[in-house]
Amino acid sequence: MIDESTALGARVLERLSRDRVIWMTTVDRGAPQPAPVWFLYERGEAGERIIVYSKTSARRIANIMADPKVALNFNCTPGGGEVHVIRGSARIALELPPVPQFEAYIARYRDWIEEDQSWGGTFEGFAAQYAVPIEITELSIWGW
Repeated sequence: MIDESTALGARVLERLSRDRVIWMTTVDRGAPQPAPVWFLYERGEAGERIIVYSKTSARRIANIMADPKVALNFNCTPGGGEVHVIRGSARIALELPPVPQFEAYIARYRDWIEEDQSWGGTFEGFAAQYAVPIEITELSIWGW
């Protein structure tokens, strides 16, 4: 688990609750493939995880199936400060509910989903495009 008693752990946890975009990097034939994604961090008795919903056509799906290791990072400052990287193991988690039934995800992104007309401004429209849930566990962090 991310250790909130350390300065780095506390900062990462704060950014996981505040930031709404994170860069997710998978590997495709040996080359890193970063992409910005929306995410939800959850921490409970069963542990911690990060949930991402992906387009079915996204290359990251095949990448994760071939190699589940991923890295997630936040934007850093213009001068290269606040570097926070999370490493984990990803899997396609089809047992997770679709976005319209995932209250925590809806609460986090309601305003963005409703204002974006590329999916009609509805949760159902968003879920039709971003239908593949990805669960990232075994989280570890590094940075400064």
